[in-house]
Amino acid sequence: MSARRLSLLLLLCCPAIAPLSAQLQPVTVPRGLLRLEFGGRFDYWDRRYLDGTRQDAAGDFIRNPLDGTFLPTLAADEAALRRVTGAQAISLSLGASSGSMLVNVGTGNIGAAYGLGSRLTLFGNVPIVRVRVQNVFALDSTEATAGFNPAHPVFGNTEGGPTVTFLNQLDAALGTVAANLAAGAYDADPARKTLAQQTLTQGTALQTDLEALLLGATFLPLAGTSAAAAITAPIESLRATLTTLAGPGFDAAPAFPTARLSGAGLEGFATHPDGPIASSPFQAPILQYLGDVELGAAFAWLTRRPATGLRLRSVIQGTVRLRTGRLDLPQNFFDRSTGDRQSDLQADLVTDVVTGGFGARLTARYVYQLPGRVTSRISPPDQPIAPASATAELERDPGEIVELGIEPYIRIAPTLALVVGVRRWSKSADSYAYTRSQTPIEGLSPDVLAIGSKENATLLSASLSFSHEGIRKDGTIGLPMDAAVRWERVIGSSLGRVPERHTVAVQLRLYRKMF
Repeated sequence: MSARRLSLLLLLCCPAIAPLSAQLQPVTVPRGLLRLEFGGRFDYWDRRYLDGTRQDAAGDFIRNPLDGTFLPTLAADEAALRRVTGAQAISLSLGASSGSMLVNVGTGNIGAAYGLGSRLTLFGNVPIVRVRVQNVFALDSTEATAGFNPAHPVFGNTEGGPTVTFLNQLDAALGTVAANLAAGAYDADPARKTLAQQTLTQGTALQTDLEALLLGATFLPLAGTSAAAAITAPIESLRATLTTLAGPGFDAAPAFPTARLSGAGLEGFATHPDGPIASSPFQAPILQYLGDVELGAAFAWLTRRPATGLRLRSVIQGTVRLRTGRLDLPQNFFDRSTGDRQSDLQADLVTDVVTGGFGARLTARYVYQLPGRVTSRISPPDQPIAPASATAELERDPGEIVELGIEPYIRIAPTLALVVGVRRWSKSADSYAYTRSQTPIEGLSPDVLAIGSKENATLLSASLSFSHEGIRKDGTIGLPMDAAVRWERVIGSSLGRVPERHTVAVQLRLYRKMF
């Protein structure tokens, strides 16, 4: 096709490209034209809203005290400690944690749209996403009441030897009492025999609990704390009685930690391959991968373009979002996914209203998110450092999204407009269930993963929109194009866990005749 004929065709198509004074980027493409789209956006946030309260994005990792309500391993050790002492109010703390997080998500988009008819457009978009999470997780152990158990097989040290000696002596003393009872050594004194029987029963039960605590617990009370004294109290009482019944020889005492944990020590505990957490390093690697690819169609069902007065155009758009993104890893507590990796069906109603140099775009959106499979550690959001044993294959059914938006604009040049906008969206709660192939984990309900998934937010935006029909001032024909630079920010949320996201985006779209 000659350059002259191509210019004439583009000239004929130009009015269809921008039917509303070329101030807003058109949704549809005129028949026979191909629109090539190139764009990028940069999202970042270091704060979030939690049910309306603004806080650091690392809010789930900030705890004072850092106790069993944060770390499941501490909770298990606290339960063992309460069985030994009988004190239900006793607890263990590693101190207070602090944290901060900066999330950067860069997305490059390559897309195309083709005008299949005068009203119908087919389109596709391929996002390439780069995610970087910079986080700081620190531990102030000044007020800590617990440390690593010296006798633990993984996290202990050479100071744990006295614990083994203590348990061996306890076992020997109880064995002596049992042998004496069997031999009738206490028969001459009924009261002494009764004491021996009671001591053997109670001492054996205490021995079982002590072995579970002193050999199995990852964390124990620091030496000199009230919790350590609560453990030694029943031991000393039993020691006095056993010395009376079995003679001397039971004089050892269990070892308690003397050192508090540092932030590096806590990360070492979480990342140790033989530990209960077995996580990845806390500093998440940079992730670059495809996002969720989009395919769809747009249909201009209403167009009203009188010579003067109010002009109107309304488009129905349907989008299918594919499962092409990469999910975050269950063993990495700070990374972010490049996409939702489940299919979405999205419907948009986009209506442009224009009169003179003013106009507005009204948008209504509904997103039906189809179920998809994920591998997650089952734990509430406020217990992010979950054990490896909580990992399961799950089916996630995300909640539907409803969004309304308005973007009024004012024309500040023949091809340039200043656009502001506000959008409000809400999302219903997710639901989780074990897959059929996954054996349910005793005591763990996938429902806890849905906590905080019911969300809403308000977003404010401002942009410069450029749209040129390709007709130069000298009357020659160039390449039709439109472009935009956009800023957006989440300014409020009253429900759920919503990042206070800031966005800067650019987009360039070029048109050419295909057939």
